[in-house]
Amino acid sequence: MKAAMSPSRTVSASLLLLGMLMTGFSLAAGFPDGVPPGGGGEAGAVRAQLVDRADRIIVKYRQATAGTATITATTRQVSQATGHAMAHLGTTGTGAQIFTLEETLPREEVEGIVEAIDAYPDVEYAERDKRIFPLYTPTDPRYNEQWHYYEDTAGVRLPEAWDNARGEDVIVAVIDSGYTDHADLLGNLQLPGYDMLNDTGMSNDGDGRDPDAHDPGDWSPECGWDTSTWHGTHTGGTVAAVGDNGIGVIGVAFHAKVLPVRVLGTCGGWMSEFADGIIWAAGGSLSAIPINPTPARVLNLSLGGLSNGCSQYMQEAVDRARQLGATVVASAGNDNMDAAGFEPANCSGVISVAATDRNGNRAGFSNYGGLVDIAAPGVRVLSTMNTGTTTPESDSYAYYNGTSMSTPHVSGVAALLYAIKPDITPDEVEQVLKQSARPFPGVCNGCGAGLLDAAAAVAAVIASLPDPDPQPGPVMLEKGVAQDDLAGEGGDRLVFAIDVPADATNLRFSMSGGEGDADLYLRFGAEPTLNDYDCRPYLFGNQERCKVPDARQGRYYVLIHGYSAFSGVSLVASYDEAADPEPDPATRHFENSDDYTIPGFSFIGIGSPIEVPLSGTSGRVSVHVQIKHPVMRELVVKLIAPGGQRFPLSYGAWGSDLDETFTLDLGGIPASGRWILQVKDLGFFGLGYIDGWSITFQ
Repeated sequence: MKAAMSPSRTVSASLLLLGMLMTGFSLAAGFPDGVPPGGGGEAGAVRAQLVDRADRIIVKYRQATAGTATITATTRQVSQATGHAMAHLGTTGTGAQIFTLEETLPREEVEGIVEAIDAYPDVEYAERDKRIFPLYTPTDPRYNEQWHYYEDTAGVRLPEAWDNARGEDVIVAVIDSGYTDHADLLGNLQLPGYDMLNDTGMSNDGDGRDPDAHDPGDWSPECGWDTSTWHGTHTGGTVAAVGDNGIGVIGVAFHAKVLPVRVLGTCGGWMSEFADGIIWAAGGSLSAIPINPTPARVLNLSLGGLSNGCSQYMQEAVDRARQLGATVVASAGNDNMDAAGFEPANCSGVISVAATDRNGNRAGFSNYGGLVDIAAPGVRVLSTMNTGTTTPESDSYAYYNGTSMSTPHVSGVAALLYAIKPDITPDEVEQVLKQSARPFPGVCNGCGAGLLDAAAAVAAVIASLPDPDPQPGPVMLEKGVAQDDLAGEGGDRLVFAIDVPADATNLRFSMSGGEGDADLYLRFGAEPTLNDYDCRPYLFGNQERCKVPDARQGRYYVLIHGYSAFSGVSLVASYDEAADPEPDPATRHFENSDDYTIPGFSFIGIGSPIEVPLSGTSGRVSVHVQIKHPVMRELVVKLIAPGGQRFPLSYGAWGSDLDETFTLDLGGIPASGRWILQVKDLGFFGLGYIDGWSITFQ
């Protein structure tokens, strides 16, 4: 985020479109290049969830053919050691064995199981079986000319991003010269938009402000423009031209909607009307104008003017838009100068965008400097256009150069992020875009954090999403307390568990009562399956018992399986133990003061464990966390209960280091077992470590 600059008292009276570069007239962000370059949702969210979770493992034994006994022994040992049941699926063409877990788990947990298997002496290697998907490629006939989307050297890696997000229903305001009825854009326009121009001479459409953002043409011999630029049509097409429609090009966020807001006409526009357009587009109120019923989440500002600093009214407009939840993206300007002298790129809270060429170098015209946040392609960018030299005629396409062209790339990727995480904040959008940007392949000094990387940005937001709803864990049993009125259909599975202390004897499980036929399965250390168990009476009806005279300390799992439909069944677990006094309050505080290094940019992170020997439930707990890290906003901090439940503690905190106490009401979650403080570092700006933490059961 850039610091606010001093308000300017010398702002140019006329707002310049960042459009065409013409003889004797210096404009700021886009100009045509007539030479074509040579050569060259919902399914996404489901796909991302499949990638983040796994349930298959490939194991290659050192012997060419592993016998059944070896496979069975490995399966049982790993199941007991990790607490996750496995089953053998088959053999690959190379002789490796395929195993499946009985439930899908987060990818990092499966990697831990893989490491455990890989440590066995008779195993040559163990690997997670990975999901594969086709890489999306558009069918638009001129997509191959949009090098800026896909080329390895300096493209923004959109094909990889499109496999996970396409901007579904996100509204992007293109605050510009309006729009033409282009067939490759019209289907993605959020109409009618609004025309903010009051001056009828400047608006060139015979009236003042009205809900019609059509671009009648901005040619003006008086200002040296002999032809119309159709600038808003070009920038809008880069944001969200319709995809897979068999014509023309495709937009960065081709399932998003473009809200056209017209603030540019003949001879440019006025900064004051530009500021009004920003407020209206984000859903703010203006006098004598209805509130925008479809507020934009992203504002694309491919325009601006020379200024010694951000004017107060423009800063207020940007602040208001951000308060309403909109991300503001602006061109850095085309004057080959420090962007500090170009407004609104120099306003606080704006994502300022420089332009790069096909080799990843800073474009010769692009502004630069400390206020630039990121860069994107801005040379020979192909998008929607009109053939009219003055008034609109027929649809066409054209190559434009400018930071006007680089800016909609960033706005489009911001729309992809909103599609994945609708509650993402403008600060988070900027953070993700900058932290995921890749190093420049060429020379681009003063171009911000790096070159826009759509695939990395999308992946970072997906990784930051809360864990998907986990598979239902076992219902925890309490000693001597029955679970009543259990019911299910034939084939249904009800899973329970109980943690047995070290001094327990005469452990027993009893299922009784009700109607139908249910079967009782018992197993230590992992959930039983129909083929893997320690005890299974397998009787008709529901009267079944399992006894364990010499019980082991740890967790026993119970499976009630419906042989046929059953109802009204009760289950109770009991054991004998020596009477223990209630723990002293001082013994209800547990800590781990060891240092744990936090790996950088890791979706797995690091865990610091604490073993808690308390019986009963957790109730209200206090968790004190001490972390040393220079950029806390990169870290995701969670508390993981012995049963696998996850409780977020901190994400996106500002500043450095963390020394804070969190109070949680964990209710009936069992206190006994291993509690873990998990920390993930999703950024690149510094390394740190867990300095220590504690948990107190109140």
